[in-house]
Amino acid sequence: LEALANKDGLTGLMNRRHFMQAAEMEQQRAQRYRRPVTVAMADLDSFKKLNDTYGHAAGDAVLRAFAEQVRETLRQSDLVCRYGGEEFAFLFPEIGPAETARLAERLRLACAGHDVPLADGRRIRATVSIGLADASECPIESALRQADEALYEAKRQGRNRVVISPPPVTNSPQENP
Repeated sequence: LEALANKDGLTGLMNRRHFMQAAEMEQQRAQRYRRPVTVAMADLDSFKKLNDTYGHAAGDAVLRAFAEQVRETLRQSDLVCRYGGEEFAFLFPEIGPAETARLAERLRLACAGHDVPLADGRRIRATVSIGLADASECPIESALRQADEALYEAKRQGRNRVVISPPPVTNSPQENP
């Protein structure tokens, strides 16, 4: 029963509440041991149009197919959830943004190259945009906001791409003359 309460019913991935709890714990561990940790936000491109064109059953099939691509592509230690609608959140322990970008790019390519079969025999293809942010030095919510901003930059650049959030600007103490 607890496993069901922690999973998204459609995709079988973690639900948002469980992800946030697990991500907080993983991030605290990473900070305690000074290990890298990266978060990502991903969004299926033009999902509303896909639902409007092919119907909600097709949208559900695409969401399930994306979840399967995630399970096949990412590492077992990576955390992922259906964050809401067609949006997904990820936490990648033990790797920084550059290495995470390579994993995210593999996932993006896997999705872009995968036809999703529909019940009526048609096949459709969906793409994904992904934003990444370093979560090693800031609260998980802040890192997810940065990843979300990077995701929207990926959308602005034309979708179907991975964008890394720039490091936050830190104000260094001013030297007294």
